Amino acid sequence: MAAHFTSKRPVSNSIPPNGTIRRVTKNPFASGDDVVSCSSFSFRKCLNVGNIKELNSGDIVKLFPDGRIIRLWDATSFQNCLFVTNGCNFRCLMCPQPPCADNPDQHNENLRLLELMNCKVEMIGITGGEPTLFPERLMEYFDVINRKFPSSRVEILTNGSMFSDFAMSKRLALAAPLDICYCVSIHGDTGSLAESIMRCNGGWDKALQGINNLAKLQQQIEIRVVLTKNNAPYLEDIAVFLYRNFPFVYHIAFMGQEITGEALENYSEIWVEPIDYASSLDCAVRYLAAMDMNVSIYNIPLCLLPETSRKFAARSISDWKQTYIEKCEGCMMKSDCCGFFTTSGKHYPRGIIPSK
Repeated sequence: MAAHFTSKRPVSNSIPPNGTIRRVTKNPFASGDDVVSCSSFSFRKCLNVGNIKELNSGDIVKLFPDGRIIRLWDATSFQNCLFVTNGCNFRCLMCPQPPCADNPDQHNENLRLLELMNCKVEMIGITGGEPTLFPERLMEYFDVINRKFPSSRVEILTNGSMFSDFAMSKRLALAAPLDICYCVSIHGDTGSLAESIMRCNGGWDKALQGINNLAKLQQQIEIRVVLTKNNAPYLEDIAVFLYRNFPFVYHIAFMGQEITGEALENYSEIWVEPIDYASSLDCAVRYLAAMDMNVSIYNIPLCLLPETSRKFAARSISDWKQTYIEKCEGCMMKSDCCGFFTTSGKHYPRGIIPSK
């Protein structure tokens, strides 16, 4: 998770070009190594610029010579993530984070971030790209988390394919924190459908094998299905497939789209209006619930769902990129609704009707 702020003047040249990471203290005007201060720069010079005033004690930020400030960790949020890599072995049509070359410096930044964290941490997300492309990095994160935050929940977002290697899966399982969940993307009920979305030949078989290997190792698994034009006609079939093949998973989530990255590039190919598949989605989630499966709907506003589905919907969009539109003002369901992605720009679904 990263929130961006900008000061009105450059930061001291003592900051390296790629930035420096600091922890925020309760008193931003104090002095010390863990205060957001470098040479002559301090928050006093940019306290009221942008949202800088919203920083909390325990937040971790990155300072740049040009005055930019990026919040890497929000001490008050349940939705912080370690971003492991930009690399990925799939190229999913609707991916909001297009894969590109790996930057090894990101790993060192994550280790520095974990080192500076000194507050209670309820949940740590680990994401990418595909984080399991670098199992050694995960092992290092696990080591720090087990030592500093043994009671924290850890969730890893993954396509599951690398877990087809049982030896690698076993190494990670033995090193993993006690409360860990692997959130695996599965976008269809057949190989041809899934691979048309993930754009990786053989990825379907590897992902299924990965899920089964994690189950053999008694790891907690969540399956995530992103809803696109490709798979929306088959939601009930997908629900039956998931129950019959993976009745052991902890949770299943059907997810609306975030229109950025590859999703924006392939918009005409993947976009489908939620109100057009709402009835099929309702049947799918109610079927899974009837089969005693833990199921949720993410990223779809409540007013676009049938009333029978709304109890499955969650406020799922990360707080730093969640927004509401003008139509939402005065809606009685707003406090329970996920809203919209700021990253999706003006790509709002049609049919928004506030509840009065």
